[in-house]
Amino acid sequence: MKKRSVLLAMLLCITSAIAIAQQVSVNYLPNASFGQYHTYAWASNNANQVQNSILAQVVKQDIDSAMQSKGFTLVTEDKNPDIIVTGNGGMKQQTSYQAWGMRGIGGGMGSITPEQNVIGTLIVDLFDAKTHSLLWRGIAQDTLSNNGSKNQKLVQSAVTKMFKQWPKS
Repeated sequence: MKKRSVLLAMLLCITSAIAIAQQVSVNYLPNASFGQYHTYAWASNNANQVQNSILAQVVKQDIDSAMQSKGFTLVTEDKNPDIIVTGNGGMKQQTSYQAWGMRGIGGGMGSITPEQNVIGTLIVDLFDAKTHSLLWRGIAQDTLSNNGSKNQKLVQSAVTKMFKQWPKS
């Protein structure tokens, strides 16, 4: 019985840790001089772009706002931008478990309930347009919901967290 209680407690901790928060990470070339870049354009041939058309628009708007807040000007690809931007997205099914239990005199009871979740990943890449080398990458993961408005807020939060980690010029 003790083993069952310990197992339930461990599962509860694991599922709580999974559901805590959006995971955002940023990586960039430490020797890149970001002050030399002033214009950007969206890549026209991005096969991995966000597929949900509404979320794709939200991603583009939020990244445009973030880039412009950093002093960048949006131009078309044929105007020789300094940076090429891609917004890539994907989703995968994940099973998480909700557990509860209690112990009483002479035994106890508990339950473990599996839940299907969709984990969304957003990857924002900035490439040097001349050298085609990756300069900066932001990655965010979070559980998506059936509520489109909530997912849009998740995207906005992810982009904000990414660009807060912008390198010093």
